[in-house]
Amino acid sequence: MVRKLLTTYFLFFAIPFAISAQSGSGVTIIDSRHYSNTFGEVRNYRIFLPPGYYDKSEKRYPVIYFFHGWSQRSFGDGGYRYAEFDKGNDNNGDNIAKFVSTHEVIVVKWDGFNRDVDEKYYFRPYNVDPVETHRQFPIYFPELVNHIDAQYRTIADREHRGVSGLSMGGFMTFWIAGKYPDMLCAAGSFCGSPEFIVGPKTMPVEYRHLDMYKNYGGVNLRLHYGDKDFIRSYHQDMDRIWPRIMDNYHSKVFDAEHSTCGLGEMFDFILNSMNHPLARPGRWDHIDAFPEFSIWGWQISSDRIVPGFTILEKVDGGGFRSAVREFVPDGELLSFVNLTITSAPIFEKNQFYIINDIDLRTAKTTQRTIKSDGRGRLQFHIDGSLHEIGINRKGGKANLSIAAVEVNNMSWAKNRKVVECSIRLVNKGMSTAKNVRAQIFATTSEVKVVNHVSEYGNIGINEQKTGNGVVSFQVRADTVEIERFSLIIQDENNFTWTGSFVLPLKKDVAEIKEFEIADGKIFTVVKSGIFLDTLMLGTGNGDGIANPGESVVILVKDHDKYWRTNLTFSDKYVNPFGFNKRMSDDWTEFDHVGASAKYNTPVISSDCPEDHPINFFAEYWTPEYPFHIIKQGVINIRVKGKDQTPPIVDWAKIPGDNVLQVKIRDGSKINLVKARLVLKEDTTKTFEVELRDEAIDGDRAAGDNVFSKKIPDRGFGIYRLIIEATDAFNNKATVEVESDFVLH
Repeated sequence: MVRKLLTTYFLFFAIPFAISAQSGSGVTIIDSRHYSNTFGEVRNYRIFLPPGYYDKSEKRYPVIYFFHGWSQRSFGDGGYRYAEFDKGNDNNGDNIAKFVSTHEVIVVKWDGFNRDVDEKYYFRPYNVDPVETHRQFPIYFPELVNHIDAQYRTIADREHRGVSGLSMGGFMTFWIAGKYPDMLCAAGSFCGSPEFIVGPKTMPVEYRHLDMYKNYGGVNLRLHYGDKDFIRSYHQDMDRIWPRIMDNYHSKVFDAEHSTCGLGEMFDFILNSMNHPLARPGRWDHIDAFPEFSIWGWQISSDRIVPGFTILEKVDGGGFRSAVREFVPDGELLSFVNLTITSAPIFEKNQFYIINDIDLRTAKTTQRTIKSDGRGRLQFHIDGSLHEIGINRKGGKANLSIAAVEVNNMSWAKNRKVVECSIRLVNKGMSTAKNVRAQIFATTSEVKVVNHVSEYGNIGINEQKTGNGVVSFQVRADTVEIERFSLIIQDENNFTWTGSFVLPLKKDVAEIKEFEIADGKIFTVVKSGIFLDTLMLGTGNGDGIANPGESVVILVKDHDKYWRTNLTFSDKYVNPFGFNKRMSDDWTEFDHVGASAKYNTPVISSDCPEDHPINFFAEYWTPEYPFHIIKQGVINIRVKGKDQTPPIVDWAKIPGDNVLQVKIRDGSKINLVKARLVLKEDTTKTFEVELRDEAIDGDRAAGDNVFSKKIPDRGFGIYRLIIEATDAFNNKATVEVESDFVLH
């Protein structure tokens, strides 16, 4: 025992503060550490300084931050030498020290280790998938940058800062670049993982890079991966999507496995981006998994206590769009969340501005006047619904923006078909826009625009209006999965507004005949691509027929196995009241990547007519290692019977302000929700309250399916909670929530 303790002491305490070593090519490599206020602990890093760094006391250098992969550390490998890249013969000589020896750049490797020194050694870095500790590495990144800028001669601006990383570090590369485009000009991922579970420990979310393409305004992106990389199937997914909707994304495939393939070429790309940086966006978008963040000088905070994303779009001096969603791009709106958005200091100081607020979920409009502060900032207090915000001065002009785009002549946009769309505009300005017309333009050669123009007439202040005519286009290739369009809007005075939108496209595929409807029925289905799992899926009477009020999972039979499906649809009798439930089947045990196949559980509206047909575009994965084969088909079902399904209680919370919140799903309106609270230490003490969804008595947003009640002061107590919910058809659910609830 004594010998073991002495060894531990040497490993963790006998290391000096900094170890300096020459790589043999004039590069100085230093292993150092600093105290992190973010983590509340000492953190390690390795820094590579170019030749002559100590001789040129006035010279400053750009910086590339590098994020290592699984099992690795700032000092090198952690026992699994699957990809080394620091110095000497690592990566066949194409490594960090070699690059720094011939380029005037500093490279910093952080340490993604996610355990305390007295815990068992753990190979999985960055506290992602699963989220296990308090450490949030994206939150730590600005602190590390500030430390490096203070200790070393860096060029401390975004145009001279980039990030890169391998595997899990490649995931972090695109996450960091998307979270901080105001801090970076370039990002390069080597064989990066496509998605992970991330975020605060109490409310982690599924973060998928494919969905985050709007985050990278002003940042050059590059992906390197090997043609023998076990993750390459997901990289191929990205290469089918991102190049069509992003002008700043590049990728290259190498004769390589899972490694830092083409490291020198990647670093050249980053340095070239520093020499020729993209312009900072005049209008920007951002999606963030954290309840509080800052971006481009704007500060955003919320009281969100459930998993979700804050979404900002079209942000500039004329306004923005905001929402909080359960997932992106189309998760349920979390309207009960309160947002505080403080602008960058871009407005006139101490002046009054007129704010137009159009809630696109409810169509409610408000107008209010707020005053900028002494720095020229405005502050907005809004909920998590879908808001279009206009920022105006008295007597200002019209301000037109895209409110929504809908496909008219088919259930979803199809390749090779002429797709007709209606575009709804909103005027968030201060005067009527007269004789408005909008014209769409394709951004790629595969698209033929058939009808360019839609006419709107006049659009008043805070008015939403759909054009008199439809615009139409045809995508002439089956390989196109998503398409971007630009839109130019003009009025009779030739005032011009620009916008853009994207539309997913689906192949014209065959109908799938072999399927089952899981509506509260036990099935044995494929799990993780290669295993089987027996579980109950959907909610209903379990007869395998879609009834009004049921939540269903569509299972496709393929190779004598059942596969859960991800569904696309546009039927008004599916997912009423804004519901959209998405689930995940983790495929880590099959391909060791951390991604998941998605499936959903649509709710059939209680007022769905008898024998009503519903068309779904279904998608599911099958395994062919290391690939996930994406299979698609059309599924047609008919709805029978009546609503006999009780409401579903999704969750219940008391955040700490004595407001009880309960999320409920159902195919109809909810008539009554009651909560009975039983004191745990004395079960004879109990009381009942009625919960409302009407934005009164503690409820934050009407009609958002979160029923709430402000409970009067009762003194401190820990309670059991029983929820009783009754829908419009008198179907009743009584559920005891498996948690303790604290009142004070």
